Amino acid sequence: MSGEAWQSDEIRPASVHRAYGRGAAGFDAYVATLPGYRTHLRVSASRMGLGDGHGLRLLDVGCGTGVSTEALLTSVGGAEVVAVDASAEMLAVARRKNWSPRVTFVHSRLETLAEAGIEGPFDGILASYLVSNLPDAEHGLRRLLTLLAPGAPLAVHDYAVGGTRGRVRWATATWGWMLPMASLRWGATDLARYRAKRVATAGGPEQMVHRMERAGFDDVRVQTVGGAQQHLVHTFLGRRPDEPDVVGERRARRSAIAAAGWRPSAAPPPDDEPVAEGGPDDPGYADELPADVGTDGTPVGDTPVGDGPDSTDRPDSTDRDDLVEEGRPGDDGSGGKGAGDGPAGPDRADDAAPPAGDDDADTRPRGHAVARVRRRGLRRPPSPAPRGTPADPGDDAPTPPEGTPRV
Repeated sequence: MSGEAWQSDEIRPASVHRAYGRGAAGFDAYVATLPGYRTHLRVSASRMGLGDGHGLRLLDVGCGTGVSTEALLTSVGGAEVVAVDASAEMLAVARRKNWSPRVTFVHSRLETLAEAGIEGPFDGILASYLVSNLPDAEHGLRRLLTLLAPGAPLAVHDYAVGGTRGRVRWATATWGWMLPMASLRWGATDLARYRAKRVATAGGPEQMVHRMERAGFDDVRVQTVGGAQQHLVHTFLGRRPDEPDVVGERRARRSAIAAAGWRPSAAPPPDDEPVAEGGPDDPGYADELPADVGTDGTPVGDTPVGDGPDSTDRPDSTDRDDLVEEGRPGDDGSGGKGAGDGPAGPDRADDAAPPAGDDDADTRPRGHAVARVRRRGLRRPPSPAPRGTPADPGDDAPTPPEGTPRV
């Protein structure tokens, strides 16, 4: 067995931060090859709706080399930011950069934040490419919930691929872009291979939404990003409910139920229930996205990256309904990580409007059919007129010869 394969076999969720430490020196060069990586982080930070951030205290958990910290400062400029990562090597790269005095870097795992002196409440938390790396994602989400002030938001910026179509696109991105770039720029092919497999088996957006809801988050939403990573990278938003201690109250209720001797019947979680996914231009909790970020995830005025598989098939429309295929039509954003991995091209979404008569609730196409009709510009054939109905004068009907008697 080769040394690289041996290293790949030993990577586990509980020790993945050591693998990131081995590849810390080349991480920034690697993510620079990923279309929209930095811009997408800014979009997720902006979707928390925190305004200019003056007087706020924010947590960047899983900050790595500081790319997500930079995005948080750019989007919420006046805030105080505590940036935490479990890899000392990644933090060493981050600390060598030029930072505002409002930024503090702390070496700690999520499970040991209290021992490191990090306590809440925070006015917002950004967890970029973290949750999918945790040994127990739902348990980690509960810890993040306890660190938030009541009503404060969490933004989970992460990969989520669901269904056969999503897994095929993810495999294309992995073998066509991520692994080659990891070998050339990062020098951590074993970690990239581990990440690719973990993301492919972690479930789609529905699973992440339901995990957040079970962890106690309120007003959970999901939006995808634009460009080459559309429907692969998502922003998952959730708030801590406006309760003094929602976690403590839940534990107290469980204790009371256990003392009474009652046990609820086991029921499978509704992880397969579809969720409404917002498009790239969905602002989430914010009123609007920054003006310098286009709906395809690239800064306005920059030439979109043309590398990567299917990267030429970019969405042209700014209508969210045309861009959402994994959710329901008419999404208004009220429904809905590891290092960055490779891009995959989204299906093209064109500006074609539905037929004028498609507003009838009994006849319009539903679900995926709406996205398919609008994406391809298809129009359903008109229903045949009932017998005895006179033809439309505009129709090109054959004209009978003169003298033909009327029937």
